[in-house]
Amino acid sequence: MRPRKWRCVEGPAFERMFKPAGSLARGLERVSLTLDGLEVLRLVDLQGLSQEQTAQRLGVSRSTVSRLAAGARRTVADALVNGKVLMIGGGPVAVAERSPDSTAARGERTDEGETMVIAVPYADGQVNAHFGQTQAFLIAEAEDGALKESTVYAVNGLEHNHSGLAGFLASRSVDVILAGGMGAPMQQALSSAGFDLYCGVSGPAAAAVEAFLGGEIVQSEATCGHHHGAADDAGGCSH
Repeated sequence: MRPRKWRCVEGPAFERMFKPAGSLARGLERVSLTLDGLEVLRLVDLQGLSQEQTAQRLGVSRSTVSRLAAGARRTVADALVNGKVLMIGGGPVAVAERSPDSTAARGERTDEGETMVIAVPYADGQVNAHFGQTQAFLIAEAEDGALKESTVYAVNGLEHNHSGLAGFLASRSVDVILAGGMGAPMQQALSSAGFDLYCGVSGPAAAAVEAFLGGEIVQSEATCGHHHGAADDAGGCSH
């Protein structure tokens, strides 16, 4: 089965419920609006972005945006007109979180210079030593070897999901992965998907990106590198 296409959500991404005033929710019919559907409504109907701009922000095609918008509007209209409970939550989404390591929100790419997108498994500002258990990624975009912008994305629920993690990283156009420890099956899955892997990386995630761009992280034959001379027990590639 093809991995799901993960969508980047930058707006409010928590589960909630809306119901008609004066009625108990348990006695009413419910309809569901996914977080990616809500994000399309926010970007297109509230912020006035075009479908093409919205597609780029979410990392999907224009046809997907059109389908999501139509379904979301129909769901909201059904809830409002027919007095149903509107449940918001779920969907194949990665949530953009602001953090001390994040720069400006991801915008439209330019065609000036050579771009590279780097992903780092992220936990409390550090490189997560256990790639398969990570619940967030720092995604950094560089142009001509200089850092342009970075954002932290939460990817809860993808732990140990080889195809799911690969699908999310591909949806963010990632070229390079800087990781700590990584099991052989995950390593094989990501390598087969075309990502360049650098394992054995440790320390602050943002510093790891800067070190890579500065040529301080090298890729060995075993695809394991070391960040600033990190010790061999700092989480090299496991097999």
